Parts: sequence; C-alpha cells; structure tokens
Amino acid sequence: MRNRIAVWGRDAQEKRVLLTIELQVKENIVRIQTYPEKVVTDEVYKLFMEKWRKGQEAELPEPDRVVARELSVTEGLLPDDLKAEQTDMILRAQTEWHFHVLSAKLAENYKAELAEIEDRVERATEYSSDLWNQAKQFWQKVQGQLQDKTLLREQGNDIRKRVDTTFDTLKKMRDKLNEQYKEESTKQVAAFSGLLEKAEGSIQEGTHLNRVFNDLRDIQKKFHNVKFTREDRDAVYKRIDAAFKAVKEKRGQGGASSNSGGAVGRIESRLEGLKKAMDRMKSGIGRDKEDLKFEHRRIERTDGQLEKQIRQAKVVMIESRINSKQAKLDDMEKTKAQLEKKIEQEKKKAEKRAKKDAERAAAAAAKAKIAAEISEREVSPEEASKLAAAAAAIAEGKKAKKGSRVKAGDRPSKQVKNFIAFSEIITPDVPVTTAAVGAPTAAPTEASAESPAPVADVDTPSTDTVAATAAVPPAAEEETLAEKAGDAIAGVITSVGEAVAPLREEGGFFDQASEVFESAVESINDTVEDLTDTAKAVYQVASEKIADATDAVDDRPQEEE
Repeated sequence: MRNRIAVWGRDAQEKRVLLTIELQVKENIVRIQTYPEKVVTDEVYKLFMEKWRKGQEAELPEPDRVVARELSVTEGLLPDDLKAEQTDMILRAQTEWHFHVLSAKLAENYKAELAEIEDRVERATEYSSDLWNQAKQFWQKVQGQLQDKTLLREQGNDIRKRVDTTFDTLKKMRDKLNEQYKEESTKQVAAFSGLLEKAEGSIQEGTHLNRVFNDLRDIQKKFHNVKFTREDRDAVYKRIDAAFKAVKEKRGQGGASSNSGGAVGRIESRLEGLKKAMDRMKSGIGRDKEDLKFEHRRIERTDGQLEKQIRQAKVVMIESRINSKQAKLDDMEKTKAQLEKKIEQEKKKAEKRAKKDAERAAAAAAKAKIAAEISEREVSPEEASKLAAAAAAIAEGKKAKKGSRVKAGDRPSKQVKNFIAFSEIITPDVPVTTAAVGAPTAAPTEASAESPAPVADVDTPSTDTVAATAAVPPAAEEETLAEKAGDAIAGVITSVGEAVAPLREEGGFFDQASEVFESAVESINDTVEDLTDTAKAVYQVASEKIADATDAVDDRPQEEE
C-alpha cells in the first residue's frame, strides 16, 4: 500500500469532508488533512487520486484542518472526531504502515552497516579478501531479508545499487593486484625453471641422484610458499612431479611396484589432505558456535525490539551455517572411512601382485632352462612324423576302449598289433631289462623270424598249466604275438626309461619343474607343450597297454583250463 491515501469521511459536525492521510516513515508520524466537500470539485478530486497519491506535484486547495499523530498499533489512525466512510482501508493502512516503519528502520540499519564497508573500501590501498568477504556476507544478509520480504523492494533496490558499486570497486582493485601477481609469478617461474633445469640435467646424466632428490624436495617446499597464478602453478607443479618420477626411475624405483605403491601413496596423501580439511571444518564450526553464544548473550542484554529481531535473524543464519558445515563434516567422515578401507585393499593387492611377479619370474627362468634342455635333444622330421602317427593310433585305441569293452580273447591281438607298430617307431633292438609287471627277464638274442625275441615270464597258476597252454596251436600263435608285444613293450619301457633317466637326476628336469610347476605350466610355449604332452601320452599309454597285455596273458591259460 502507498504511504498516501485519500478517502471521504465526516467531521464532528457530520459534514462530509475529504480526508488525506500521509505516512512520514522516518518520523513515524501520520499527517491528516481535511478538505470541505464544497472545495473538492471533480478536477481537484482527480488531482488527489492521480497525482498526490503517487507523490507527484499538483496545485491543491488549502486544507481547513491539519492533524499530526504518531503511528501506533494500539490507537486508531484517525482522531475521534473524524470518521472515514471506508473503514476497512483505514485499518489496512494502519497495519501495513506499521510494517513499513519497521522495515524502513531495518533498511536504515543495513545502510549504516553498508556505509562502514564503503568507507573501509575507500580507505583501502589494495585489494583485500577480507573486504570482499565482508561485502559478500553483508549482501547475503540483505538477500535473506528480501527473500523473507522483511525489506521492501524499493529499499532493497537502493541497497543493491550501493553494494554493486562496492563490488565494482573491489573488482578493479583485484584486477590491479592480479596484474602484480602475474608479474611476480613470471619472475618466480623463471627462477624455478633455472633450478629445475639444473636438476633435470643431473637426472639425464644419472649422477648424484640422492642429492638431486633432496634438491627437488627443497624446491617443492619453496614452491608451496610462493604465490603463482593458476596457470603458472600448474606448469611448475607438473615439472616438479615429472622430475621426481624421473629420479625414482633412475634409482630403480619405477615399474609395476612403484605404480601400486604410488596408488597407495596417492590415497594416503588424499587422506592426509582430508584430515586437514576436517580440522579446518571443525575449527570453523567452533568459531560459529562461539558467534552463536555471543549473539544469544546480546539478545538477552538487548532492550530494543528491532535490534533483538536483528540478532535473532543472525542466530538463524549462524545456526544454518553450522548445520551446513556439520553435514559436510559428516560426509568427510564417511569419505575418510572409505579411503582407509581402500588403502587396506590396495596394500593387499600390492602384496598379491608382488607374489605373482615373483612366481612369474621363477616360471620364466624355469621355462628358459627347460627350453634350453629340450632344444639340445632335437627330433628328426621322420621320427617326429612316426611318433605323431603312433600317438594317434594309441589315442584311437583308448577311445575304442572307453566306448565299448571288447572280449578278453579279442583284446590281446589288437593291442599287440598297435605295440608292434609302435615298436618299429621307437627302437626294436633295445635290450630288455624288466617286464611291465616287474618280473625279471632274460637278455634277448638278436630277433629273427625263426627265433623270436623272448618274452617276460608272467605269474601263472602253475608251471604245468603254462606248458599245457603252449601245446595248443592257437594258443601258440597268440603266444607268438605276445612275445612280439613283449619285445616291443620292453623296448618302449627301456627307451622311455633312458630318455627320462637324466631328467630324474638330482637337479634335473623334474626337480626343477616340481618347484615351479603350477606357475610354469601356463607359460611354456606351444612347441614345448606339444613335445611334452606327446611324451607323457606315449609313456602313459604304454603303461596301460602293458597292464592290459599282462591281464590278457593271465586270462588265456585260465580259459583253456
């Protein structure tokens, strides 16, 4: 509502008069004037309503009565001898004008505070962050009052214009200071560049690395105490960091271990920074609590209602600031717990990584030694093709055996044929030392069609049973095949034994491979794996065939009985 209103009313003689009521905010006074109805023509009434109410100049008649009253909440706006026709407008004006007076007083207080800030800014010779923060905090308070609508828009606009002017002055001072900072920063960058170039040259030469590392630490300490622009600070920091990394690499501290250690170091550094930030936050909360206690004491000692209201508003603002900082501090506590947990995880990962690296190194060493030993025993292409064909034949025999078991009578002939082919590949003329079942065998003579190579004796129920079995022609034929199989099997065992013997010696292949077998088996190349797997398959299948042939020889005499 405006500070001027015009309404029709009646005086003590019940004569109709025009009542003009004006609020003088600074004096907290209501000025009332009356005009008789006869002097208020349509033109005069129009001037009152369109110009006078809006504060514009207008030629008006002289009032016949003027009354000045102090604005009060308890007493009426008009004296007792004057009555307005629109009483609701009078009541509304009385309520709103009281708020206007209080708001104007609050605005005057803010203007006085702003005048102090303006005076400090004018007397300042250079930019100060304290002045900027004071102006910023002041404007935040004013904004809070504007949002709560305790300040009128016109009052807020006046304060805003003055605050903008203050900020413009501070910005100009800051720009001037930034120019000085840039000049000083350029000089400091040149000085640090000279120090870093000297350190980088020593790093390239690889001499006196410990001294260079200590020099870099001194440079880093100086760096933190010098004011740079943001761009210059980033550039110098990157050079210092790169120099530290180069020194560590030259000193043998690089590699995967340094990466894992660097991860832990970065997290620990971040944790230290977080702890410092938490200390600063706690200190800020403590200062705010002290300010809060101070405001509460001032409220208790304050007699003025307006000042008390202002102090209460400050209390609300400080409490809000404390709550905000406490919420941030709680988040920092959670982040701290997460970082501590992450450090433990990184340390465990580093331990596992170091263990795996050691295993890989041992496996690589064993792999190289195994490859060297195997390369000494080269296999000719012809022997390799025959060995592959024999392995394929044995594999087919194993598949047939798993798919369906044949009768005992049919088993020896097929298996013996396989071993006859296998004996031709390996070495049929190797002397037999032991049989598959562990029984002693006689030294063979030169094999021929007329005198087949002797076969190992096998445990049988009795000597007579063996003789009776040998008298039967079919059995004799089977025994001939068995004898051939025995020669072949004995040759296989002897060849495999001779090939494996040097590997089983102390410090040989098996001793070395057993120590790192789990790690080395994944790293052996494809060629070594093919040769090793083929040898193992031949040895295993030979053992199985020996056992099957022995069972067949054992079963045959019993069936003939």
